Amino acid sequence: MALHDYLPRHTGGSEIHAHQTARELARRGHDVTALFTERDLGAREGEVREGRLDGVRTREVVHQREYQDVRESFEEERSLARFQAELALLRPQVVHFHHLALWGSRCIPAARASGARVVVTLHDFHLLCDVSTLLRPDGELCTGGPRGECSACLRRHPLLPERWGGLTPEAAWAAAARARFERHRTDLGAADVVFSPSRFLAGVFEAAGFRPPGSIQVLKAGYPGPVLAPRRRDPGRPLRVGYVGGIYSSKGVHVLVEAFRQLTDEAVELEIHGHLDWFPDYVAGLRRSAAGARVRLAGPFEPARIDEVLARLDLLVVPSVWYENMPITIHEAHRHGLPVVVTALGGMAEAVEHGVTGLTFPRGDSVALAEAIRRLTRDAALYDRLAANRPRVPTLEEIVDRLERVYAGQP
Repeated sequence: MALHDYLPRHTGGSEIHAHQTARELARRGHDVTALFTERDLGAREGEVREGRLDGVRTREVVHQREYQDVRESFEEERSLARFQAELALLRPQVVHFHHLALWGSRCIPAARASGARVVVTLHDFHLLCDVSTLLRPDGELCTGGPRGECSACLRRHPLLPERWGGLTPEAAWAAAARARFERHRTDLGAADVVFSPSRFLAGVFEAAGFRPPGSIQVLKAGYPGPVLAPRRRDPGRPLRVGYVGGIYSSKGVHVLVEAFRQLTDEAVELEIHGHLDWFPDYVAGLRRSAAGARVRLAGPFEPARIDEVLARLDLLVVPSVWYENMPITIHEAHRHGLPVVVTALGGMAEAVEHGVTGLTFPRGDSVALAEAIRRLTRDAALYDRLAANRPRVPTLEEIVDRLERVYAGQP
């Protein structure tokens, strides 16, 4: 299992999903290694730290990534050499990539050349967008990335024009965007199987020519916990609303806080769960905006405590302003019988049928979000119906059953 980050330090959806499947595979007797990276300026570049987490062998490779030119950010020569050394050491039969940031897409054909079966799960838009979100620096949705025509996100890296054949800076940036696009498109073609947790994400990559139409298989995350009974609204107490995830701009937490500023006359409470020290300026802005509203920034929690956290809530809100793929928190809420309110965008809209299994609202529209929450506060029948209609959540065992077949080359 190869990816950029890993538990316990990093607790995003791709990390949690990768670890849960790795843990189940190890429980079934497979020899599983999680290979990932960590920036550490106090250690030696390329140092490997071995460990074990829940029966999964871990290998953390230290990096001190500094690029002299933007090309290095997608060619990743140093990472490729390190990855090839890991292939020679581990001699895996299967390499399953869950993220290629910091490793680089050239590791895909390298894994294939080693004789391993190669599987890639796309969790976001990294291969199309250097910041993975298809959001431009001004916060608007990017349309040029899926065509290889946007260099806005790449400009956070340095550019040495002499490495681009003497082109003008603007022409060099355009050439860098195209070179990155073609590099990733070529390399993804070397994978035996490509998965996406949503039809939306698969469609974006297929439309960009990264794989043939219909060839990216949809495989959602599986969940190890019990499926609980649907919740019922108790009009006698406040509606306890929650957010669970990263706390930064693209996640749209500010939209949720702005919505709560419009609900001071309602019996509602908001708990925000996630790391508060990763983006301190953004969190400081949330605190200022939340002043006077019933909003509590609860901080992070260990992934194993997800049931405890969701048990405190009546409603989950996912207000992201980027094309979220398939947030695992949505399905965790469904497993708990909680209604969900999400942005009508990307894989989020795919996971929730408006008015049937949850509610959706337009991207960034705090007024519409406030109205959706108000409806569920006042209309117990609507709340109960949405909770009862929650879609079936795949189990971890089902997902790993399918992975075992794919790893073995079976249909």
